[in-house]
Order: sequence, then C-alpha cells, then structure tokens
Amino acid sequence: MNSFLRAIMQAILLTATIGLFACDSSTVTTTDNQPSAAADVATNVAESITVNMPRIRATAPGQSVTGAFMTLVNNSATASALISVSFDGASTVEIHETSMNEGRMRMQKVSQIDIPANGSAELKPGSYHVMLIGLEKDMQAGTVENLTLTFSDGSQKTVEALVDKLSE
Repeated sequence: MNSFLRAIMQAILLTATIGLFACDSSTVTTTDNQPSAAADVATNVAESITVNMPRIRATAPGQSVTGAFMTLVNNSATASALISVSFDGASTVEIHETSMNEGRMRMQKVSQIDIPANGSAELKPGSYHVMLIGLEKDMQAGTVENLTLTFSDGSQKTVEALVDKLSE
C-alpha cells in the first residue's frame, strides 16, 4: 500500500476513534469544564431522595396504632412527592397531617407529601406523619422495622426504621 493511501486510512481511523469517544456517555463535561459522571444522575425519584432518621414510635402492650417519622431530602432539581408507605406489620398504612382547626388539633389523611426540589419534607409528631394502623405485634423499643416508601413516579425505597420511645 502506498504512503498516500496509508495516510488516508490512518486519518479515517483517527477520525472514527475521536468520534466514538466524543459520543461516550460515561462522562459529561459541565460548563466549568469539570467532568461529572453520568452514573451520578438519578434515574428515578427514589434514587434522588435521602431518608434521614426513619423511626417508629414504640407502643404499649396491645396498642394497635402508632406513627412513623423521618425527614425526606430531595437531592434533585425536580420537585417530587411521597405518595404512599407500606409496612408488613400493619393492616393499614396512611399518610396523615395534623393541623389546628377551630382551636382543636385535627388529624386527617392526605394523598401525598410534597418534597420541594433541592429541599426537604419533615415527618414529625404534630405535623405530617405516617400512621401504622392495625399492628400485628407490639413495636418494641430498640428493634428495627422496614418501611417501603413510594414516590410520585412510582419508584420505591425501603428503609430501616428504628423503633424508639419518642419524647415528642
């Protein structure tokens, strides 16, 4: 093969190689030229939510209802919502909000808890919380139970919640 054809073939291979690497999606370059791994991008809401301090209030013997609490941190630029929670040890699980109405504390079921973009939603006594109704066993302080959270896109995250005597 003459040197001219060899140079053309090398140029074509070099161009093809550069083109293939330019299309590689494993690394994204941001406007400040700092690489950011594409794998760090959440593909669903559950992946972008951090659950802090999940806990369940311990019950007295025979008590069939308790609450679960946590802080949900949204690490994405898109707002989302907690739409349901499941717990194998209860016949019914509901998301509730406690509020003042005409001078009385009122608790009511809500369809979801909004989690703002790059923000958080706190589930705590006297505010938003999860009601575990029809418990199949006592919730003993010091034990751990699994709660499965379902978010607005249908994605789920299972968390281990410490059963604790909550002072609030």
